[in-house]
Amino acid sequence: MKKQTYKLFVIALFTLMLLLIAGCTGNAEQETQDENIETIESLLQNALTGPNDELKKIFNSGEIGDLVQYDKDHFEDYFANEASYMEFVNNNNSSGILIEALKNDYNFKVENIEYEKTESDEIIYDFTLELHYQKESSESLEVETVSGQANLNEEHKIEDILIRLGDFLGSLSN
Repeated sequence: MKKQTYKLFVIALFTLMLLLIAGCTGNAEQETQDENIETIESLLQNALTGPNDELKKIFNSGEIGDLVQYDKDHFEDYFANEASYMEFVNNNNSSGILIEALKNDYNFKVENIEYEKTESDEIIYDFTLELHYQKESSESLEVETVSGQANLNEEHKIEDILIRLGDFLGSLSN
């Protein structure tokens, strides 16, 4: 009888250990995914919400050096390396989006971001968000759906990001 009890105890202990290991593995994967999403979301909020008072002041001063520093302060830390950061900036995805809003007297606010990890072996997420925009002199709030894709590395830094705005920014001047 003691032998049978001992076997049941060992089986129960082994089962408990397996469940614990499986649970920890799932949590680690979830934490990694959450860190990736946090990086993407922070970047999207910085790039598509505003313009804030700091950017307005820089734009009105006309100092290009201040604008370069603004981009560095608000975007550089999200990127894996200088090349990926510079590609983002050179494609006008940094403060350029909010400057277009500023030029046309609009305010933007990001809402309802949805993420989906792709089936790729790489760390790639598709995202869709609602961009709420409003002319400063208007009561009317409008919504544009924006989609895109972000590729990240193991350190949760962005290697490449595509924000699909289509001709949305051009339509603001109409």
